[in-house]
Amino acid sequence: MGGDLLTVTVPRADLAAEVAGRMGALPGAEAPTVDGDRVSCRVPAGGSALVALLRDLDAAGIEVAGVESRRPSLDDVFLTVTGRSLRDGEHPTEPVPEQEPAR
Repeated sequence: MGGDLLTVTVPRADLAAEVAGRMGALPGAEAPTVDGDRVSCRVPAGGSALVALLRDLDAAGIEVAGVESRRPSLDDVFLTVTGRSLRDGEHPTEPVPEQEPAR
């Protein structure tokens, strides 16, 4: 996993490209993804990267509607390594039918 996932939501989708450019310039940042008004990117040391990003966005006069910093979960790591979720293949527990004793 390439670090913590930062997500910034902007009030207008037209601001997302500018945020993506600034997010991608963070040290060690992976290529940001844009989904409408949300921009996400993996960075090392998400806490300090988030502070630096918010200062940069504020200095540029870019309004932010929301932010999130999330460390990779065990499921994220498993998905990256195996290509499937830990939840893949989970089935509801079904009672095992009783069998008659062999005679």
